[in-house]
Amino acid sequence: MLEVDGLAKRYGEVLALRDLSVRVDEGRCLVLLGRNGAGKTTALRCMAGVLLPTSGSVTVDGIDAATDPAAVRAKVGLMPEVPGLYERMSARTYLDYFGAIYEIEPQLRRHRIEQLLEKFDLLDAGDRWMGTYSKGMRQKVALIRATLHHPRLVLADEPTSALDPDSARRAWDYLKDLQKQGCALVICTHSMEEAETLASPTKSGDFAGTRSEAGEIGIMSAGRALAVGDLAELRRRSGLKPRRELRELPTLQDIYLAIVGNHRELAEPRSA
Repeated sequence: MLEVDGLAKRYGEVLALRDLSVRVDEGRCLVLLGRNGAGKTTALRCMAGVLLPTSGSVTVDGIDAATDPAAVRAKVGLMPEVPGLYERMSARTYLDYFGAIYEIEPQLRRHRIEQLLEKFDLLDAGDRWMGTYSKGMRQKVALIRATLHHPRLVLADEPTSALDPDSARRAWDYLKDLQKQGCALVICTHSMEEAETLASPTKSGDFAGTRSEAGEIGIMSAGRALAVGDLAELRRRSGLKPRRELRELPTLQDIYLAIVGNHRELAEPRSA
């Protein structure tokens, strides 16, 4: 699905990305980890066909991003870290506008918009101007926009950085569902929990039967990929001795999600 070979990007005297080579097959996930300025966002934009690399190549579904960037963008869903939404539009109108650009049939796109607004708890806010939205709500709309057309490849930069734990878990589950359907994922994040969750094996799904394969994690620094592999391989390459730690369960996140979930159930109106 995605093949990156010897990718490099220079901004004047600064080499932001150097000799990056990765491959992500259908239904697989690559998580890029690294500090600010490591080259993650530059790599993502080159993969999306938005940014022309200085050297190297990006191929998406057999299409060269430098030769036909428009065809690549049609197969990609890009979620930037800063969503850049149209503040004086409602979420429904905005998503319908992009659905039309993606050439999704009107009835189908309306159904999918309502389905995704409900999934991310935005149904009641769907007709409000997005300028009134919180940062987390904007991030949800950006994720919906990036995946509305069922792209073959999703590229997401810090997709849950502004989300509360409940919303982040929904986003992770949604991305894993797309992966089960055969979508390839490349995710940039600073969250170790997010990296482990998204790179964990996909245990069921209709794509290619039923399979359980771990995704890969790429550790980047100063524009280079220092190591790429699944978690078990990275553990071996780190040179750290394996150890087991006892944790008291439930964790604070488990407690938070349980209390919020119970409150939501109690708050829902009950039919007679």
